[in-house]
Amino acid sequence: MNTIKKQHLKKFAKETEKLFHNRVYAILWIGIILIPVFAILDFVVVREHFQLFLIYRVLCSLCFMILLLLNHHKIGRGHPFEIAITGFILAGLTISMMIVKTGGYSSFYYAGIVLVLVTYSTILPLSASQARISGMILFIVFTMPILLVGTPVFDTLIMFFSNCFFFLSFWVISIVQCHEETKARIREFNLRMELDSHAEKLSFYANHLEDEVDKRAKELEKSEIRYRELYENIVDIVILVDDNDEILIANPLFYTTLNISGSNMQNLMFKQWIHPNDVLLVEKRMLAKLADVDTVKNFQFRLVTNQGKVLDVECNAKSIKKENNRSEFQMVIRDITDRKRLEKDLINSIKDVQHARSGTILGLAKLAEYRDEDTGSHLERIREYSRVIAVELSKQTEYKDYITKRYIDDIYLSAILHDIGKVGIPDAILLKKGKLTYEEFEIMKQHTIYGGDAISAIEKHVGGQSFLSLGKEIAYYHHEKWDGSGYPKGLQGEAIPLSTRIVALADVYDALTSKRSYKDAFSHEKSAEIIVNTKGTHFAPEVVDAFLSVEPIFKIIREKHGCPRF
Repeated sequence: MNTIKKQHLKKFAKETEKLFHNRVYAILWIGIILIPVFAILDFVVVREHFQLFLIYRVLCSLCFMILLLLNHHKIGRGHPFEIAITGFILAGLTISMMIVKTGGYSSFYYAGIVLVLVTYSTILPLSASQARISGMILFIVFTMPILLVGTPVFDTLIMFFSNCFFFLSFWVISIVQCHEETKARIREFNLRMELDSHAEKLSFYANHLEDEVDKRAKELEKSEIRYRELYENIVDIVILVDDNDEILIANPLFYTTLNISGSNMQNLMFKQWIHPNDVLLVEKRMLAKLADVDTVKNFQFRLVTNQGKVLDVECNAKSIKKENNRSEFQMVIRDITDRKRLEKDLINSIKDVQHARSGTILGLAKLAEYRDEDTGSHLERIREYSRVIAVELSKQTEYKDYITKRYIDDIYLSAILHDIGKVGIPDAILLKKGKLTYEEFEIMKQHTIYGGDAISAIEKHVGGQSFLSLGKEIAYYHHEKWDGSGYPKGLQGEAIPLSTRIVALADVYDALTSKRSYKDAFSHEKSAEIIVNTKGTHFAPEVVDAFLSVEPIFKIIREKHGCPRF
């Protein structure tokens, strides 16, 4: 399933090229928007370079616009990778010049290089070799200006080694992710081609079989011998069943399919071959229905052969009225076992792609916290806590129609993006051991805006992803408080989105029960007491109530993901 048949190579290449062009379009728009937006970071942390860096960013965005036009022009058709890697190098060069200007070996702007690598390899459908080449080029673009221009000392060399180590780690992760995504796309493509092939055959029979049966039945309705000729030559199972469940006539395929020998061909009952779990279903939804209507089409159930093999079948049945109010049922039964298997394989393939996407999003979210050695499995715990609270709230009448399974899956996926904006906060503030000053805390608050704006920009150009809508809400407002004393907007009560209310409690609970450089971990009981005491001020009352209902599950999650047992 990991190789493509020769006759499908061109189609797969064409689909990949189209996907690449669409993704290049999205990633260029992301660069055009986000590169200038991050000038906010320059203004806050390196104001002395703000004008120069703004020029760099604007020039880079203008180059991206040229590449965007080229991507739509016929000259760019067939060369999406070349266009993408050109933009990739331009973004890397822009950030590399900023790194040189902000200290070279010790610059904290190296996080931008990692962000470029992860965004590029996450969105584009790269092969493993393309990911290797791209990462190697970006590493050279990142390191060479520093080595040529910078003046190293021991402390800055250690920081430079650390930066390179993290870059290479993300490079390896991106190669593996691109390799697995390519394999998943190939599997999905092969399954789709195989399913299309079977669908064409089944469509032919479905479109012509019923017409042929009706045509021949009218011609031969006065002769039972002629009925038998019809049944013996048809390509699907055809049986005639009376209203006492006895099989009156069956074509040879019925006997061969169910492995019925000559000694067992007499006095056969229809229901004896139906899977025990489906007998009641057939009685209520097909046989009982035929008493009121003439036909039942595309009804699916299972048969069991004489050797115990289970077959998935699809039945078209017609009621034939006889004298004395008796009825007979003519059934055309098609074996769809292979089709069901292919549908299951396709669903599993789609799930594999979704798992790969979830893993990639988790890797991207960890950008916000990989610099902080105290966070541990914070993201994994946050999404588990959030899902547990959402499930509990869905049981309440006011939320049962709002919190659907899709909503729960989306909050599980998007909760981990809550602190993505911290990639824009300087190390000196993010990793400070003591209490932040007022000015430092005002800068720290900006991570909610950075994160929300970044996800909002992606959401505009990558449509159809509902988890991004929740992710944007959560990134913006997870520090809002029920009484309106939070930030960045000071929202109050119901004005705070439900997703944000849920994640806010999960985030604070995890912070309370986790050890940090500036505090020891609180016990579950102490943390729960703090949360209850801030019900109606910090946290939404219904969210606190839901938390209290699932406290034992929170304890299990903490222990599973590495928090200490008290």
